Parts: sequence; structure tokens; C-alpha cells
Amino acid sequence: MNNNIDRITKGLAEACKECITVAYNDPSAKKEILKGGGSNGGIMTRLLMPRPISKMRISEDALKLCLEHNVTPYDYFILTPTQLRKKYNKFFSSNEKTLEKSHSVGHYLTGDHNIPNKAMLLKMLELCENNPSADVSEYREILNNQSYDLISLEEDKKLNQRGLKSSGSMELRDKCCSPKIEFVDLWLTPKDVIKKFFEITKLDKNKCLDPCACDGRWLDGKGLSMDILPMKKNVLKQDFLKYQKSNLPENINTIVGNIPFSLLDDFVEKALELVDDCYFLVNGDTILKHFPNNIEHIYIFSGLEGNQKDNRSRCEFDVPFLIKSALWCCIVHITKKEQPAWIVESDLSNDEKRDGFHVALGKNTFIKSNVEIDKNERITRIPVTSCIMWKGGKKIISDGEIIDLKNFSHLTTE
Repeated sequence: MNNNIDRITKGLAEACKECITVAYNDPSAKKEILKGGGSNGGIMTRLLMPRPISKMRISEDALKLCLEHNVTPYDYFILTPTQLRKKYNKFFSSNEKTLEKSHSVGHYLTGDHNIPNKAMLLKMLELCENNPSADVSEYREILNNQSYDLISLEEDKKLNQRGLKSSGSMELRDKCCSPKIEFVDLWLTPKDVIKKFFEITKLDKNKCLDPCACDGRWLDGKGLSMDILPMKKNVLKQDFLKYQKSNLPENINTIVGNIPFSLLDDFVEKALELVDDCYFLVNGDTILKHFPNNIEHIYIFSGLEGNQKDNRSRCEFDVPFLIKSALWCCIVHITKKEQPAWIVESDLSNDEKRDGFHVALGKNTFIKSNVEIDKNERITRIPVTSCIMWKGGKKIISDGEIIDLKNFSHLTTE
């Protein structure tokens, strides 16, 4: 779970427990807590409605509609309502009351709290009545069981017809919809990072394969893009780990992309089974531990927080609900051919971290270079908009503008 979402959920669980514990013996307070959503909703419902939810799903029918209309479904979770309307007109929302009228203006999908907030609060109230001293972790568990789903208007109508719009269990409500698919590892690489990566490496996109393409942003319609859950028509639906070398087009000689950190070993091993070279955006700690003798080159990012004199390599990703998250990561060139070993150190003093000869690829993982980092032929910087560099003792972003670190949060990638 995203750490920011985890902290928010913990805080909300504490607030829910406190309010429900105080109010469960007070009928008027209980009535207020259990009010539904909307502008006239109860205090707790209004508190829960805008919260970020880490578990997100899309029904198969909704995904099919997105692909048919060239709509990227995760945009619903990342863009603001105004941005959504500007990009997709009324695809996700309109004021029309019937299916026919909604479809006539281009409205096909809607969002759904599954389980509804009111039903979730009832479950918390039941928990409090059965066990007034229940730990806050039990309230968190109830919150974390909720998902936020994208469903078709037809599926939403079925929920209404069966009286389940603001009630019912997840299992019962799911029976009204086509099978749900959970968005997993939705960490979207900023497009400026991809652009600069290809400019620096001079790789030919037409000769590349992206195994976790999502919306195909790495190769942009060239080469071969695949994903277990494709979000664009030009992305092949394919489990990369089951892909056969006999199916690989003759022109493909390199595999690139942002792979799931949790499956890093599997993806690297599969890639080297298919080709001799791959370039993956990965967790620096893990890749150095698992493939120390296969890394030819490391492409580092400048980080987003704190003092950047230690050349820390962090990149900021778009994740759902407008929560930007920076991760320790880098892009590495991995080869079948054995490569010279890297000097990896940990537990350094601040002076050692900032001596110009170290790169931080994790909180306590550093590469030591025999020459200054910018002179090391095996290490290359990828300058991105949201990076901090030092020049003359001042913090600057990559285009040369001097910034104040405390006001840095508004600077984001396109």
C-alpha cells in the first residue's frame, strides 16, 4: 500500500473509532453518523467520501468500453474532474438520468464505492456494540476492505434496481457486475523520464519490447508493447512471464520498461531468456543484490527530498488519487554477458555520502565510484523536471531555475 494512503487510513480509522465509540449509545448522534453521502450526508460519510483508497478495480465491461472509446481508465483515479472533462468530455459523468440520454452525450462509466460508506459505517457500529474496546486496527481492516470500482452505467443500474446502491456486501454487489479486475502496481513512469531515457541511450523503439506497457507510454506505438492488463488498443494482452521466444519478432533485440518491483527477479530472468540486453526501471537496492554481475550501466535520477549532495537516485511517479510518490529507483542496463562488479557500501557518514564519489540507490545502499560520479562512464544522469541539483551551493531544477525547497511540492512532471 502507498505509505501516504496507509497513514491517511490509519488517521481515519482512529477518527471513526472515536466518533462511533462516543455516539453508539446516543440515538441522535448515531443517526447523524449513519446518514448517506451527498451534500446533505452525515459527518462521517463526508469525511470518508474523498479519501484515497488503495484498492481499485474495474469491471470487464467497463474496461471494454474504455478500449473501444480510446479512454485510459486509470485517468479516472488520477485526474481532477475538470481535467477528466477536458480530456474525455462526459465519458465518466453527466447530469442525464437515463441510460439512453447518458449514452447520447457520451457518458458510459461511473465510479462506485464497493462497499458503500454507509454500509461500512454500519459494520463499524456493529463492531463497537459487540466489542467497545476493539483496537483501532479492526476499524482499519474495515476501511481497507473497501474498494473503489469503475463500472458501466448498465451495471450501476442493476445495483439500483436491486436496492444495492448504498447497501449490501461486496460479494453481493459484485454479482451484479461483470468480473472485476484489480489495478495492481499502478506506478506510472513520467513521460519526460521516458523521453530523456531514449534520447540518452539512442535506443530504437521499433526494436524494443515493453513487457509491462500499461498504456504503451514507453514505446508509443512502436516496437512491441504487452501487458497482462492492457489499457490501450495497441498494447497486446499477454503475460510476459509465459511469453515464448518462438513468438518474438525477429527485429526485437532489447527489452525495456518499468517492471513490478515485487517480481523483479522473474522479469529479468525471463528477459535474458529472450534477448541479450534489457533496460529496466527498478529498485536500486534489489537489483544490486540479485544481479550484481549483470549490470553494465546505471542511469540515475536526482532525488526529490532533503539534501541532494549524496546523488540520491529517486523518481516521482503518478499514483492514484493525486498522491505523488517518490521511490528509490534507477534504470539499469542488464546483460547476459558478465559485467565488472560494482562497489556497494552502506552505513556511510554524511561526509562520505556527499564526497562526489557515491550514489545513493537506497536509504542505506550506496555505489562507490573510483572517479567523480559525473566522470564515471558507467553512470549517467537522466535529468527530469522534478529533480534537484546543486550548483554554487544553491538548489536548482534541471532547467536552471533557482528554487526554494519548501515550495518544491508544486513542481511536477507533465
